[in-house]
Amino acid sequence: MKVSFIKRATWFLTYCGFIAYLSGNSYPESIKGKYCQPDCDKPVSFLTLNSDMTFSFNSMLYGGMSRFGNWELTKENKIQINTTKIVSPNQPYQMPPPQTITILSNQELKIGNTIYTK
Repeated sequence: MKVSFIKRATWFLTYCGFIAYLSGNSYPESIKGKYCQPDCDKPVSFLTLNSDMTFSFNSMLYGGMSRFGNWELTKENKIQINTTKIVSPNQPYQMPPPQTITILSNQELKIGNTIYTK
């Protein structure tokens, strides 16, 4: 009885670990790319996560603005971006503190209350 329980528990934990591996480890490579809001056909703003761990964020709102910096995966479904440069034709912007982005899927990120889609 004990051996059967141990075998089932081992199988279950192996299965859960495999599923977690497939879903959790798919983010680092597949997370890279361009995310747009509301969509990439006519974006109002977009975030690009580059493979060298840098990012660029461009927004057409308020006369336009671009942010540049670096990013890192901090938790299984979280990215932290650190802005190092801001470019704006209309007004100077203050450097924002590090910002946390939530990974909703391999195709969607949530920045604040806004969803960005690949």
